[in-house]
Amino acid sequence: MTAHQWPEIPGTMQSMLPVMSLAALIGGGLMLFLWGIRMSGSLPARRLALMREETGLARGNSARYSPDWNEASAGWYANGLSNEERWQIVRSFAKLHVPASSSLALFAAIRFSLSLGSGAIAYLATPSGTPLLPLIAGAASAIAGWVLPIFGIAFQLRQHRKSVGTGLPDALELLAICVGAGLSLEAALQRVSSELKLTSPALSDELALTWAEISISPSRDKAIANLAERVNIPAVRSVIGTLSQSLRFGTPLARSLRTAASEMRNQQMIELEEKANRLPALMTVPVMLFIMPTIFLIVGGPAAIKLVDMFR
Repeated sequence: MTAHQWPEIPGTMQSMLPVMSLAALIGGGLMLFLWGIRMSGSLPARRLALMREETGLARGNSARYSPDWNEASAGWYANGLSNEERWQIVRSFAKLHVPASSSLALFAAIRFSLSLGSGAIAYLATPSGTPLLPLIAGAASAIAGWVLPIFGIAFQLRQHRKSVGTGLPDALELLAICVGAGLSLEAALQRVSSELKLTSPALSDELALTWAEISISPSRDKAIANLAERVNIPAVRSVIGTLSQSLRFGTPLARSLRTAASEMRNQQMIELEEKANRLPALMTVPVMLFIMPTIFLIVGGPAAIKLVDMFR
C-alpha cells in the first residue's frame, strides 16, 4: 500500500454509514435542544424550584412545574394529548430538570426523532428483494416509533394514579393528626410530604407541589383544585371537594379529613372484595387449559393403556 492510497471500506460499512450519520445528526440535535431548554427557565419556575430546594421537599426527584403552565400554553405538538398525559410528561422530564414550558416540545422532538430513526434503520436493514418491502418495513417502524412513547406515558400515568390512590388514606390521616395538633394546612402539607418521601414518592411530590402553589399563589382553592386536575381520579376529587368545603364554610378540618380517610379505606376494601369475587371466573380458562387435561391424563391414562393391551 502506497502513501497516497486509502484502505478500502467494506460493503457492510458502506451500507451502515448513512444510518450512523443519521444517528449522529439526531443525537447532536437532541443535545443542543436539551442544552437550550435547560438554559431557558421561566422566572416563576425558578422561584418555585428555589423554594422547594430551600425547604428540602421532594429532593432528588422533585418536579419543577411552572405555575403558569396550562393547556393554552401548549403548542401544536401537544395536540392529541389529554391533560393528564401532559402533566405526566411534565413530571417525567422534571426529573431531568427540564422546565415545564419545554417538556412537551422535547417530548414531541423525541417522538419525531425516534420515528425517523427507526423508520430509516428498518428501511436500510430490510433486504431489497421486493421493491415495496423496505418501504413497508420503514413505514411500519416509523409509525411504531411515533406511537410507542404515548403507550409509555400512559403506563407511567396509570402507575402514578395507582401510587397516589394507594397512599392517600395514610396521607389524610397524617394530615388530620397534624391539623389536630394545631398546624395550619400549609404546614401540615409540608410535614406530610416530607414524611411520605420513602413510602409514597408520587404522593409526596403532589403534596409538596400543592404546598408550594399555596405558598406563592393568591388563591388557595385554585392550588388545591390543581391537585385534582393533575391526578384526576375519583378518590382525589372527592377528597379535594371535602377539603374545599371545609375551608370555605369553616367546618372542622381534622374531622373532615378523618371521614374522608375512612371512606377511602372502605372503598379500597370494596374494590379488593370485587377483585376477589372475580377470581373464580378468571381462573376458569387456565384450569380448563392446563389443569384439567393433566388430571384426565393421570386418571384415565392407565385405563387407556389397559384397553389398548386388551384390543391387541
